[in-house]
Amino acid sequence: MAGPHPFSKMAAAGVHVKTLSLARKYLDDDSQILIAGYGEGGLEYQLLKKGFHADAISALDIKPEQYKLEEVQCQFCDLNGRIPFADNSFDVCFSVEVIEHLNNPQNIINETHRILKPDGMLFLTTPNVHSIAQKIRFMFSDELYWFRDKDHKNVGHIHPIFDWLLKRMIHDRFELLEYDAPSFQLRLMVKAPGIPMPVKSRLFADINIYALKKLPD
Repeated sequence: MAGPHPFSKMAAAGVHVKTLSLARKYLDDDSQILIAGYGEGGLEYQLLKKGFHADAISALDIKPEQYKLEEVQCQFCDLNGRIPFADNSFDVCFSVEVIEHLNNPQNIINETHRILKPDGMLFLTTPNVHSIAQKIRFMFSDELYWFRDKDHKNVGHIHPIFDWLLKRMIHDRFELLEYDAPSFQLRLMVKAPGIPMPVKSRLFADINIYALKKLPD
C-alpha cells in the first residue's frame, strides 16, 4: 500500500486519521472490522497501511460500484435495513459520515449493536451541529450548515444528529467512552478561519467522532 492516496476526498479533512487514532487502542491484530458505509475505500486504505489484513476487513455501501480498493471486497447494503452479517460477527465497526444520510438513522445503531461481539466498539462520525458557528447561523437563517436544501440535493444529508438525539438512540445499546474531533477551533462562521482551542468541546468542532462500546443485550 505504498504511493499516493488513490481516492478522492469524500470525508471531511482529518476525519479518517483522527478516527483511526482514537480507535487504535481498541483494535487488536486479529480484530474483525466492518466498515458500514462510505464511499471509495479511504478508511480501509488507511487500515491496510497500518498493517491490518484485508481478510479481516468487510465493507458495505449502497453504491459498491464506486469502491476503488482492490484488496477489500465491498458488498451492497442499504444501511436503512438489515446488515447482511450474523449476530456477534465483528469486534469493531466504523461508520464515518453515514448516519446523517439515512432515512432511518436509528437502524444503524440497532444493527451495529446486533453484529458486534460483546464489548465491541462502534466508531461513529457525523457533522457537528452544536458549534458556535452553527448556533449563529441558525439564529439568523433558520438553517444548519451541511443540512440546507442544497446539501440534501448535492450530498444527501437528511438528519442532523444532535447530541441529545444520539443519547436517546444509543440508550441501552451503547456506552459513550470517548469523544473527539479532527480539530477544535473557534469560528463565527462554519467555513471561516478558526482560532485553535485547547478544550475538546462541541462548541469548537466541525465533525463529531464518538467511540461507543456495545452494552449487553
